Amino acid sequence: MESTAENAELAKQFGFTINKRALAKALKELEELEHEAREIRAKSADWEYIEKQPDPLKAALRLLVEIGDLRLAAHIVGIPLAELDEHRIKAKIPLVL
Repeated sequence: MESTAENAELAKQFGFTINKRALAKALKELEELEHEAREIRAKSADWEYIEKQPDPLKAALRLLVEIGDLRLAAHIVGIPLAELDEHRIKAKIPLVL
């Protein structure tokens, strides 16, 4: 994740100004929300089901718990999106928005 200073410099290049305090606060809140979502996915997941799956499906489900991005997890591991979503449901991994 880019720093507040990097974001401010980028904005300056495009002729914008940034309230650095507000940006830092927003980034901190976003980070906290992402952490909270990861915890919800990890607590809700049926780890017994996940661990019984063959690789690369097991890796995709673990990655999904960590990042929460179904499309990205499917793409990285090379599993069709629909197939991963079916297993996501069986593994009780919620889509946390």
